[in-house]
Amino acid sequence: MHEYFVTRQLVKIAEDALKDVSFKRVTRIKVVVGELSGIIDESLKFYFDILTKGTILEGAQLKIIPKKALLYCQKCSEYFERTKDFTCPKCLSLGKLTEHGKEFYIESIEVDD
Repeated sequence: MHEYFVTRQLVKIAEDALKDVSFKRVTRIKVVVGELSGIIDESLKFYFDILTKGTILEGAQLKIIPKKALLYCQKCSEYFERTKDFTCPKCLSLGKLTEHGKEFYIESIEVDD
């Protein structure tokens, strides 16, 4: 259910960003969503379609760009993607969670002039 509030804020941010821009229509909004962000893509798209009705964003495509989580190995100082567990593929030590994969932001807004 928190996707509703997150999507509402996303729509507000996009509308505010377009306040002083001249355009015919918004065609696409690209949003980066990290796999550890807690955001469910399908829910985000669902609420986006509902919350953009009657706004300048109505009809725009919501393109979700997934970001993989990266772990950090303190033993060999390497970043790596998590596979089945937290084991570093290089040295087999346990990796630590990082901020990579927690992202959630608008990457771009595309419009037709």
